[in-house]
Amino acid sequence: MIRSLFLSLSLLLSLFSVAEAQLMPPASSIMAEAKAATDAKDLARAVELYKKAYANKEPHAAEQLARLYLDGGKGVAVDYVAARVWAQKSADAGETRGLLYLGKIWMEGLGVSKDLDKALGYFRQGNQAGDMKSARYIGLIALERRKDAEAASWFEKGAMAGDITSQYYLGRAYQAGDGVAQDFAAALKWYTTAAKRGDLIESDGMVGLASLYEQGQGVPTDLEKAKGLYQKAADLGNAKAQEALNRISKVQN
Repeated sequence: MIRSLFLSLSLLLSLFSVAEAQLMPPASSIMAEAKAATDAKDLARAVELYKKAYANKEPHAAEQLARLYLDGGKGVAVDYVAARVWAQKSADAGETRGLLYLGKIWMEGLGVSKDLDKALGYFRQGNQAGDMKSARYIGLIALERRKDAEAASWFEKGAMAGDITSQYYLGRAYQAGDGVAQDFAAALKWYTTAAKRGDLIESDGMVGLASLYEQGQGVPTDLEKAKGLYQKAADLGNAKAQEALNRISKVQN
């Protein structure tokens, strides 16, 4: 009798779970709703939806939760512990961006003691798994350790893979001759490539291009063109561009 009741209860619970799963929207639909909430800056709602998607077997949601907790914003406080937990879940699910976030956490000491070796391990795993941005971070660690040639080599790998920020760093290396022979033509090429899309992510490329025109490095000196590029980058929110405009304004006045 007891065994029969137990089996009946188990069956009812199983049927309830199946019914609940059938009523729940597909993970792809929840993810789309979460992205829309993120784009609308309704981050608290986005977190709620990404957690729902993760519970519905969508591993990519863990990566998004790690990012939201790392960056914070309206409705979501920065929480490095939560970011690390979700980044680890993402990495455990085979998501390369989870490895990248774990690397950043240890590289920058976000809620943990800074550990470049540990960070490097995560970035190398990400790079081997095909994460485009990982090469850039390996390069940044090399740069911090004053290994300029190694840094430039990794920036080139990232640049060739299409990472915009790696393209900027490679252009900067060629402009300054850090780890590579100074080559203004190469700097111009990579800054131009980095600035193509014209958004905030690419605004560093605009700043690099502007500096070449301001100083006449590989191109004729053209202060007006430089100011135009600095202004475009500043309008996108680039602080370095605004500093350059302030500096030029003081000199001209």
